[in-house]
This record gives sequence, C-alpha cells and structure tokens, in this order.
Amino acid sequence: MSIPLLTRRHALLLGSAMAASVTLSGGTRLRSRATILEDYAALLPGELDFSGTVLLARHGEIEFEGAYGLADRRSARPNTIATRFNLASLSKMFTAICILQLVEAGRVSLQDPIGMYLPDYPNIAARTGVLVEHLLMHTSGIGNYWEGLDALDGEWPDTHRDYLPLFADIPLEHEPGTAFSYSNGGYILLGLIVEAVTGTNFYDHVQSAVLDRAGMRDTGYERVEEPDPDRATGYMRSLEHPGEWEDCTARWERRGSAAGGAFSTAPDLNRFATALTEHRLLSPEMTEVFLQGRRETPVGNYGYGVVEQSLNGHRVIGHSGGHYGVAVELMIFPDQGTTFVVLTNGDVDGYWDVEMFVHELIAGPTDETRNYAFTRELITETISTGYDGGVARYRAAGTERTPRTGVVELAAFKHIHRGQDEAGLDLLRLNRAIRPESEDTMFSLAQGLRVTGRTSEALAMYQAYVERVPDSEEAQTYIDQLREAVRDGN
Repeated sequence: MSIPLLTRRHALLLGSAMAASVTLSGGTRLRSRATILEDYAALLPGELDFSGTVLLARHGEIEFEGAYGLADRRSARPNTIATRFNLASLSKMFTAICILQLVEAGRVSLQDPIGMYLPDYPNIAARTGVLVEHLLMHTSGIGNYWEGLDALDGEWPDTHRDYLPLFADIPLEHEPGTAFSYSNGGYILLGLIVEAVTGTNFYDHVQSAVLDRAGMRDTGYERVEEPDPDRATGYMRSLEHPGEWEDCTARWERRGSAAGGAFSTAPDLNRFATALTEHRLLSPEMTEVFLQGRRETPVGNYGYGVVEQSLNGHRVIGHSGGHYGVAVELMIFPDQGTTFVVLTNGDVDGYWDVEMFVHELIAGPTDETRNYAFTRELITETISTGYDGGVARYRAAGTERTPRTGVVELAAFKHIHRGQDEAGLDLLRLNRAIRPESEDTMFSLAQGLRVTGRTSEALAMYQAYVERVPDSEEAQTYIDQLREAVRDGN
C-alpha cells in the first residue's frame, strides 16, 4: 500500500537480507510469527542498513517489537522502541478522521464544494468544483507544493494558510473527481476546513479529537528545530560522497501539517489502530466508511485517507509515508485482528524488504512478494556472477516474473556506498538490460559511473540521456562538469 517509490530519484517527490525474504512455507510456519519476525529483523541492520522500529500486535497486544540502528549518527544514539519518527503521509489518516468526525456531527458534508468552508480560496475552479470528498481521495486535481517549497526564499510555512501561495494559483490538473492525482495541497485544504469549522487551529484540534482519545502520548506536530532527545534524524546514503550518510532534516518541513509530518512511535500507532478498530475515534458505521477503499489506484484502492488491498483474500488497510530519510507504514489486517508498524529513518530499501516480508508472513505469497523475491534473486546472482550472470538469470525467467528496477537501483547504490563499485555498476547495467527503453535506468547508470570515477563512460551515458530528454538541466550540468574534467585530464 505504499505510495509508489519507483526509483530513488522518484521515491521522495517508498547476499543481503534476500535469504530472509524467501517464501515462508513448510516447517517455517510451525514457529510463531513473533519468532519468525524477530529472526528476520535481526539480519536487516547488517544486510540492508536498516534503521528503525517494527511492531507486531494481535488485538492490541504486542507480539513482537524491536528497535535497530541509530536515531542519531553523530552522537551514536540508538533507536529504541520509544523513538519518535517522522510519519510523513501516514498521518493523513489523522486528518481524515477529523473530517469524518465533523461529518458525523453534521458540521461538514463530503458532497459540499470547498468554497462552503473556504469562501476566499483564490482558485475559483477549485472553490466551486472541488468537493470535500475529492480532497480526501486525491481526486481534486489540486497540485502539490513541493516545487514551491524548494524555490522558497524566506521563512518556511508555519500555519496551514502559509502554504496557499505555494499551490493555490496552479490550474487544476484535471476535472475534479475524474482521476487520481496524489495531492498534499488537497490535505492542506482539509486542515483549513477543520480550522474554519471548529474555530481552532488544526494542531490543537487533532490533539484532542484523535491523539488524546487514542492515548497517543508520544505523538505530535512539534517544530523540527525544537530539541527532542527521543526523535530520530532522517538519513539517506549520500550519492555524491559514497560511504557517507546525509542528514535529511534540513529538507523536512519545519512543522508537520494536515498533509503529514507528525512524529510518533510504533507503540502509539498500535494504540491508534486499536482505538480505531474499537470505535473510539468514529462510530462503528463511520469506521466502516473510513476503512474502505473506494478508487482503484497504482497503490491499491484509495479511500478517505486510507488504502485498502486484498492479499490472498485478506484485507489490509492503512497508509504509508515517504520523505527524505523517512519510510514508514501502518498495516491493519482487520479479519485477523493484526496490526503491523514499520518506522524507519534510513534509506528506503530496508522498508521495502520489511513490507514484502510482512505481507507474506501474515497473508502468504502474492504476485507482488514473488516478484520482489525474484528481484532479490537477480541481485544475488549479479553480485555473485557479475552482469552476465544476472542477465542470464533474468532472461531465463521469461515473462513469469517482473523484477522491480527501483529495488535493483537502490541495491546498486548500497554497494557503491560500501565501496563495492563493480558490483554496484553491474546492477545498474542489469537495470538497463531489464528496461532498455527507460530514461530512468539510463540516468541512474550515468550517476553511478560518475560517482565511481568512470568519467568518459559517464559523459557518454549522460549525452545519450539528453538525446532522449533534451530539457534536462541536471544532466546538462553534469555533462559540462565532466567535459571540463576530461579537458583537465581527470
């Protein structure tokens, strides 16, 4: 149910542990889920640089919880089960519940145009044509604010109204209700609707309406500049400086919002799931409305701030979140009374592995987990036997399995990060063989060649890339740099 994390470049705008990722069958099923998960998770820090926490519960009672890696690499402070992680978009669930509570109280209608609550919203087409329901389901056509944030020269937004200049004047991407287009701007407007209807700011309202009622004592929307000894710093492997970890905190918004960015712990999210399924946040009828997918999307059936999937007939409901140095997910399996939480503050490959492992642990193998396992087999084969061996393994499978090129790419840069340049480049070349038509795999190979010092090869690959994507300023910048390096004899 992740919002798509297709490649490392696209993710944030989701041997190695492959041995642990194989199909869970036979005698393995005789062990408890907690034991299987504990044995698996113990491998992750060394194999995939996993840093974060995991929690498995049944009917609210914790079966297993574990913390791995470092919350702060500068001080070597370890993660604990009480460490608070940035939730990114996972906390959209809190916003949606606030809106549905107001619907239950008769103070908001899902079918009202947003102008009923935001009469001064500057985009007339949105004000009159976008319904509250469209905002919840990402079908409004309202855009995002990331480009505006990147270009911002001055103070970051501190209130929800501060975000409006970043996206309100952008034309709608499509007619409201006709398509799914993930919109953080839309959830900012939901926060403003909460404020308009309740007469209080969003942060105070969500505290009393959701967090306090669920007993979530360690969850909140504090500003990132405020010191917190229990908060995890987000990290990604540095592309430009292999071997180093990049502190991503400066790329986070200064404070979370209705669009995401609350901080929480794995136990608190278990409390949230328990409160939700015990109808302490919404009535039984409205809980059913909430826990229901409504529109088929690339990430599952998206509803009112939740995603629903069916895994071998088992429903799984929840939301994921991804940002720089953040990859998190809450999974609720209502027919089994099971909740699983994974919160990470490292690169996204560890999260991907955990997600697939838990899907298979709880619901059994699916096409998605089989494709993931095949991808890991390709990575193992390429590391062991080189590019030719990996390609042969891929071609031998025919159309039976579909590899995930984003997983291969991140494995490549993990090996480059560890000083295993040839292995990393073989994996990037494997991706080119899997998707020769893809500009993304071409650009990633150029990046790998450049950071490992293969200047001439990198230059040729970037030049081939700009023949396909002539307006890429980023690639042209690298071409200019590499041409200068070639002239200087470097």
